[in-house]
Amino acid sequence: MIEVGLGGRLDATNVVTPMVSIITRIDFDHENYLGHSLREIAGEKAGIFKAQVPVVFAPQPPEARDVLLEKAKELRCPVVETSRAFRVESEAVEHGCVRAVVEEIASGKVFSIEPKLAGRFQLQNALNAVGAARILQNRSYRISDENIAGGIATMEWPGRLERLQTRPDVYLDGAHNPGAARELARFLEENFAGRKVYLIFGAMRDKALDEVTGMLFPHAQEVIFTQPATPRAVSARQLAEMAGDHAKEFTVIEDAEQALESALAKAGPEDAVFITGSLYLVGELRHAWKARRKVASR
Repeated sequence: MIEVGLGGRLDATNVVTPMVSIITRIDFDHENYLGHSLREIAGEKAGIFKAQVPVVFAPQPPEARDVLLEKAKELRCPVVETSRAFRVESEAVEHGCVRAVVEEIASGKVFSIEPKLAGRFQLQNALNAVGAARILQNRSYRISDENIAGGIATMEWPGRLERLQTRPDVYLDGAHNPGAARELARFLEENFAGRKVYLIFGAMRDKALDEVTGMLFPHAQEVIFTQPATPRAVSARQLAEMAGDHAKEFTVIEDAEQALESALAKAGPEDAVFITGSLYLVGELRHAWKARRKVASR
């Protein structure tokens, strides 16, 4: 599997001719490079399509879907839209993880989907994977239905609603654009309502800060503004000036590791700490956390 870095049409990965192309839900991100409308962004994403190579895509906003279908028709790509190819027979959430039974409409095949990754949106990601695997199965690749279910059940995604510990819960989530922030806000609402949440937040200069912080900050008891160690980051003090109005309470701690220590010192066993806003921040504190745990275990 090869993941596109930015957009698709001009990304370096576009030299590859894949067996299947997959498009996750399109939302606003990297507008300075990809365009300022969903039609423009979808056009860049559809740049990965290759003539007659099947494409799988998640439910899309209408304007993005139209672009994807037009490009697929132009290149004669077989299309699997997961919202039309699969029917969800039952769905539940356990400890933040979705559990579902889905039927492939064309064949009547039933799949039990149980990702260990947290968040309702992981059901759609799983359906993208099922759709791609079914295409490969139909092309005689040796992939069993058990392989599909097992792959989904064991999939790991560092930094995406990744829980590092309990009591208090500590999560990493690189929600750096409106779509990801929307999913994190939903996760907080469904799983942490009534609990104190301490949000450690850092961001890059090219992100939709007002929209992201407007969705996330109302769910936090306190926001701790910080900054990852990269020149692209907005300084913690600038963040506070730009987005502090969205927070019930906030503090500014420029050093990211000190920000984490401060949150952990404040959080009680039933509270939660979320590190978010930037993949750079998530990566830096994930590395620091693993190093700290390694030292503690000696």
